[in-house]
Amino acid sequence: EMFIAGTDTRTTSTVEWALTELLHDPAVMAKLLSELFGRHRRIEEEDIEDLPYLRAVIKETVRMHPPLPLMVPHKAREACTLMGYYIPKCS
Repeated sequence: EMFIAGTDTRTTSTVEWALTELLHDPAVMAKLLSELFGRHRRIEEEDIEDLPYLRAVIKETVRMHPPLPLMVPHKAREACTLMGYYIPKCS
């Protein structure tokens, strides 16, 4: 569960959305900055586990703005019964 900066569209999109959301909520940004800069030293990769608020911000950003479309329309190719429910073709 680590994001690395780069040209990967999904990572870039997540970082952009996170920054956008943080700009809209100064209290959340202040809390995150406190967690990041309250250490008085450079953050290293092994510190990620000790940054729960940063991880929560990233997870919430991905939840609110998924990098891949999740609401793709689906249709049954053929009629079937699933867990006791009849699903007609093309529904």
